Amino acid sequence: MTIIAILLAFALCHFVRELGRIRKNQWLTGWVGFANDAFGKLPGWADILGFIVILAVPLIVLLLMNQVLHGALGVTGSFLLALGVLIYSFGPRDLDTDVAQVLEAPQGEQRDDALAELLDGPVPAEEEACRAAAVEAVFQQALRRWFGVIFWFAVLGIVGALLYRMVDWLDSEEPKVSPEQRGRFVRLQQIMDWPAAQLMTLSLAVATDFDSVYKAWKRYHDEQGHGLFEGDNGFLLASARSVVLTGHAARDGYADQLHGPMLGLQQAMDLVWRMLGVWLTVLALLLLVGVLA
Repeated sequence: MTIIAILLAFALCHFVRELGRIRKNQWLTGWVGFANDAFGKLPGWADILGFIVILAVPLIVLLLMNQVLHGALGVTGSFLLALGVLIYSFGPRDLDTDVAQVLEAPQGEQRDDALAELLDGPVPAEEEACRAAAVEAVFQQALRRWFGVIFWFAVLGIVGALLYRMVDWLDSEEPKVSPEQRGRFVRLQQIMDWPAAQLMTLSLAVATDFDSVYKAWKRYHDEQGHGLFEGDNGFLLASARSVVLTGHAARDGYADQLHGPMLGLQQAMDLVWRMLGVWLTVLALLLLVGVLA
């Protein structure tokens, strides 16, 4: 059911773009504000207690909804809820749409504006720096919008998918959390990103040049001077930059007709699609093994 829900959710998001309008987080802002007003005077609320309660209550409500739908509609009810949670958790916008807006925008201010939105910041003036930033943005957004959600949905079901999306919002966009709580949300985001980023790096190696990706992955850890389980997930971005900017991702077709930063952007998005294919193939094989077992 996991692979079917993921495939159907991707298909619906791709062909029914209006579904992106449901990905709003006003309910989370309202819940955080209510919780602060109701429980803000409790000891430890500004730190660990608030961190736990803010995450736990929506997840408990989700599990209760799953029980109600399962009791009313059986497996179909649980499947429909899982499909809705996945569609909601992919985002907040469709990555392929954001990349297409950059590629299709006329050169000049419109393209810079579209690229700045994808980069979530200013566009670097130097061409090489702009290419690197575009590649990093595609892979970073792919991790946060797609692969992180898929990984935790596969591991923890609907709870994992919604938890990942909530943490992604709370560690950056929610102004009502305390600095201590935000620090814990940031750390939890890093912990949740790590296994998904490692698997993304592995799938990138499978989809392109294994030796180049491995060397970039190892070089990053050697330069950072820390162990495998320490630091951030920059190894994914380092591997992506290496395989795209060194030409290993070059292909015939549309990508060869692009120039400047757009060449790397197109190739990065192409690699993300290929990595997604690797993930779905593995999930399908695991499903087949489970059925045969």
